[in-house]
Amino acid sequence: MSAETNAGDPAPELADVLVIAAAAWLRLRSGQSLDRALDAAMQALAPSRQRTDARLRGAVRDITANAVRRCAMLEYLIGELVHRPPDPAVSALLAVSLAQLLARSYAEFTLVDQAVRAARSQPQTAGAAGFVNAVLREFLRRRTMLEEQAASEPARRFNVPPWWLDRLRSEYGAQTEAMLRAQLEEPALVLRVNCRRATVAQVLDLLGAAELGASQVGQSAVWLHRPIAVERIPGFAAGIVSVQDAGAQLAAPWLGVTAGMRVLDACAAPGGKTAHLLEIADCDVDAVEIDAQRARRIDSNLLRLGLAGEHARVLVADILEPRSYWNGMQYDRILLDAPCSASGVVRRHPDVVLLRRASDVAKLATQQAKMLHTLWPLLAPAGRLLYVVCSVFVEEGRRQIAAFMRRQPGARQIRLPGGEPTGLQLLPNTAAAATTELVDVAMPVFHDGFFYALLEKT
Repeated sequence: MSAETNAGDPAPELADVLVIAAAAWLRLRSGQSLDRALDAAMQALAPSRQRTDARLRGAVRDITANAVRRCAMLEYLIGELVHRPPDPAVSALLAVSLAQLLARSYAEFTLVDQAVRAARSQPQTAGAAGFVNAVLREFLRRRTMLEEQAASEPARRFNVPPWWLDRLRSEYGAQTEAMLRAQLEEPALVLRVNCRRATVAQVLDLLGAAELGASQVGQSAVWLHRPIAVERIPGFAAGIVSVQDAGAQLAAPWLGVTAGMRVLDACAAPGGKTAHLLEIADCDVDAVEIDAQRARRIDSNLLRLGLAGEHARVLVADILEPRSYWNGMQYDRILLDAPCSASGVVRRHPDVVLLRRASDVAKLATQQAKMLHTLWPLLAPAGRLLYVVCSVFVEEGRRQIAAFMRRQPGARQIRLPGGEPTGLQLLPNTAAAATTELVDVAMPVFHDGFFYALLEKT
């Protein structure tokens, strides 16, 4: 499992976890996001006393996410192992079970035994328990040949649609495979140190005292080598640390905020960048979020970090409708963390490759252009706007900013550390990068994929 919870809790039965994971898988394949599918499956199948059990939910999420990262391989394997498509509920149980055999997370005998128990426990699959047993054992007999065949096709091996692979190859060439390999990893747990309450050195000492291996991977970023449940992270409840990718932690410092500045954080939920801005300066931040439920998460995060108060306003509004949140006074700084394909954070959100369509990229790029056009008049002369997307697609990054610069002669692009005149593209890299010495704390060594462009109104 990728995360621990309270050591004293009894471990959930693997058969029970497989049942709920299979239900979540069914919902995922019908178009629901991973989080929504997990919520619905837990609500439907977990006993009421266990619905808030972090250990059970964590185990279900691990197994479901593991299957999502191998979706293309699993569909191929099931097609090779059965003569005709089984009932969807049976297919889902096969998928999550085969994914665990591929990951070698359990002894083969244990996994097959628990998968059969899972089948027998549910009315939809009880009659297929023998079939599930036979299919899994057939896979084990032919394992080496089947795995080689499944991995022979790159889109299957890297678990991306063919259009996704073609786009990356055309934009990144030889860098493509390394990027895709990195995104097949389980996500690392990276913390941001709240500089108002602690230093990186103090947090490393705190983690070391709890016998948790950790290392610095960015200016305020600490990589926890072995992920644990958030509530067990020393200093989390006290607001000393937050969970945030090291690449995402570049946004607030690069915006260059100082005390007294008026700042707009557009599309602000869940509030990580809002909080970071307030941690580094006594600026006044309007955090705008269109989704009321997600906006409440901003309030919750600010409260935990000791940042809620007169310097932060959380506003539920549409960023494309300034009249709903803007008082007419221009902002000194604007942070636009725009909606995007999320092609840079597949490691953290593996369901993205299942939900996204090729046509979505152009639609999202159009929305990003509208946001840039809408927000630019809200920026004061000599003010700066930082454009951020967690994407690796050029259409949402360099091409987007190049088009904006052609439309706005009053804009000047500022070169970022390690970037080019057209912006900085961070590509996802592996945990192996974090074993190298951190020479320049301004640039993280281990991160997901992000594009940054800093624009100044001249």
